[in-house]
Amino acid sequence: MCKTLFLSILQAMGTAFKGIALCAVGLEKITAQELVKLGLKPQDRRPGRIGFALESDRLATDLARANIGLRTAERVLLELGRFPAPDFDAYFEGIASLPWELCCYKDSKIHIERVRSKDSRLASQASLQAMGQKAAYSRLMDSFDMRTMPETGNSVGVRIYLDRDECSVGIDTSGEPLHKRGYRKRTVQAPLKETIAASLLFFSGWNRKFALLDPFCGSGSIAIEAALYALDFAPGLTRRFAFELMPAMSPKQVYAVREDFESRIRNDVEVEIRASDIDPGAVETAKANAADAGLRDWIEFSCEKAQDLGPFDGKGHLLANPPYGKRLGSQEEALSLYADLAPMRDRFRDGGWNMGFITDREDFGEIFGLKPTSVHHLFNGAEEQWFHWYPGKEEKNAAVEE
Repeated sequence: MCKTLFLSILQAMGTAFKGIALCAVGLEKITAQELVKLGLKPQDRRPGRIGFALESDRLATDLARANIGLRTAERVLLELGRFPAPDFDAYFEGIASLPWELCCYKDSKIHIERVRSKDSRLASQASLQAMGQKAAYSRLMDSFDMRTMPETGNSVGVRIYLDRDECSVGIDTSGEPLHKRGYRKRTVQAPLKETIAASLLFFSGWNRKFALLDPFCGSGSIAIEAALYALDFAPGLTRRFAFELMPAMSPKQVYAVREDFESRIRNDVEVEIRASDIDPGAVETAKANAADAGLRDWIEFSCEKAQDLGPFDGKGHLLANPPYGKRLGSQEEALSLYADLAPMRDRFRDGGWNMGFITDREDFGEIFGLKPTSVHHLFNGAEEQWFHWYPGKEEKNAAVEE
């Protein structure tokens, strides 16, 4: 079946598909707002998942905009279909009825990466994976008039969700997770994911009008994500995605989206971004990552102790991911560090700077010596995190010391 026929089928179907942006639990509102700014239409929201409309005649365009442009999403799925699945017969027939040929060639290998079942009669992950693959292959063998699937071509990732006996089948259009922008070729212990780093910018309301400092820069994620955002450089612009290998996708549409994102990049902006760390090796790693991202000239790096730092501009944001004492250092050392930050805290707060810290402790404010005005709770995979927000003294909602 040729690509022209695939596209004509899609055009005849009208608005028939839905995209699903996966994100850390707690980032749903931010990711939905990003979708709107990209010209996409959110439809529903569940923990860690935001559904959005996809136009079938511009499927590649919409998937390209989401994969290239989203800063806080971890992955984008194409929902191939949704159907009731109260038993295995209905499950098999439902999956076999989906248009797999839009995403697979006759030699593609279907890999069901994950099955999640909630309040459903079908719950055995191994059985659902095996039967799901068998049902998908039965559809493809009928479509391509084959007796077996060679599985020698590209791998197509699939995620299946069952909720109250309703099944949703999602095709992974991203491939590598979206936090893998391509610039962080070197890392340090306990690095902050790029998607979480980007979320701190949105939680704090930071933009290029304000100075930014990360005093625990590690591999440089916060500073680099800030520079990308300041220059309106789309985070996925330099990498490729799984959906680009699918037969129903238009390379012309994807190329046009990439050109549009490239035309938006600003190299004439003025922005003050600084990053420092007490570890010289971390600073060198962050510098190299920034250079790989093409952003070395936009970030000032230094090797300094966080406790010695102070505000360097009239207004700014301090955003940090201090050591947690799990994979890096001990718990006692981390708690001692949080308490030792009091002089730095006062200098920045008195200078009108806003501060935000992402940690693994809900009680960070008690140790830090200042009650946050807001706390955002995140589940980053298996890791539980809290983002503690402290506006500067000049802000209307100034924090109150305990």
